Amino acid sequence: MSAPLCVVVGAGRLGCGYLAPVLADAGWRVVLVGRSLQVVGALRAGSGLLLCVAGPAGSRRWIGGLDARTTDDDALPDLIASADLVTTSVGPGALTDAGRWLGPLLRARLDARSAGLNVITFENHRRAPELLAAGLLAAEPSLAPHLGRRLGISGAAAWEVVSRTEVGPDGLCAQTEGVAEAYLDRAALRPGLAPLDGSLPAWVPVEPFDDWMIEKLWVFNGGHAATAYLGWGAGAATMDAALARPDLHEQVEQVVRESQFASTVAARDRPQRTVASILSRYANPALADPVSRVAREPRRKLAAGDRLLGPAVACLGAGRRPVALARVIAAALAYRGPGDREAATLAHELDLLGPAEVLAAVCGLAPGDELSR
Repeated sequence: MSAPLCVVVGAGRLGCGYLAPVLADAGWRVVLVGRSLQVVGALRAGSGLLLCVAGPAGSRRWIGGLDARTTDDDALPDLIASADLVTTSVGPGALTDAGRWLGPLLRARLDARSAGLNVITFENHRRAPELLAAGLLAAEPSLAPHLGRRLGISGAAAWEVVSRTEVGPDGLCAQTEGVAEAYLDRAALRPGLAPLDGSLPAWVPVEPFDDWMIEKLWVFNGGHAATAYLGWGAGAATMDAALARPDLHEQVEQVVRESQFASTVAARDRPQRTVASILSRYANPALADPVSRVAREPRRKLAAGDRLLGPAVACLGAGRRPVALARVIAAALAYRGPGDREAATLAHELDLLGPAEVLAAVCGLAPGDELSR
């Protein structure tokens, strides 16, 4: 009996540095689908990638047996038709477009096979499955009766940090922490299908999933973003350099504590990780994680309910003033990373409209709101 097949839509950092290794380690066949001819070419040339795990006990190992295709490859209809699982790792801003592209392929699969399929979105967004489903239905409205029945569209919260992927003389190399931990929305997955069949033990199905996503997005990603924005303001090039400064370390610690408080308000039964264990992962010098990578796309990270505004509003609602989070929100508005179009747009809007209007438009805060003040 042949190994199960997963088609990974998105051959970026998470797809290559996390999803492909976890799937391959579990005995799955993996096909990565990406837009970059250079990345796809490097993966196909070596039928795999070099995984570099950062840290004191770091390691380098080859993840072989991988396939890669561009989004216009003629083999994709057959690959989707025979897949046992589909995952996405394209970024929240590209999810709806990915759904439009994937819709006809899933429609053809359902027409050709009676077996259903689970699709899992590995994105840092609480509404990732909805964004993907919107694209699917825009392209193929006939999929509507199958969503939640033959097609499961689930969210996922993965705790891995992949600082970069690079194409070099040895092919594609992914720099990562080597953390396999992830949680899936059990309620959205179709029973009897992968991964509920136990074929991927590193991924834990949970309910209610939003509690787990809040912890990941607000606490871990919120502190990660805080380190980047405060670090950029202080002139730090990498995350570990930012946290090496005692003043920034203390400010990020305050952000994580406020976010943990907010997460206990929103998800009361979740156990808390220690602040020290969270900050130690941001400060891993072996990752050499650029501040500019973590800080990019500030507009998305400043959205209502996301990693900065979500916990800040929850704190206020529970009677706690989110002073540290407010400082980071201001730092995110002030971020001017070179080549970051979202940062440039925010700068233009601030000059044209002023901070109160931008906080209302970007963050969903009323001009007279306490957090806006």
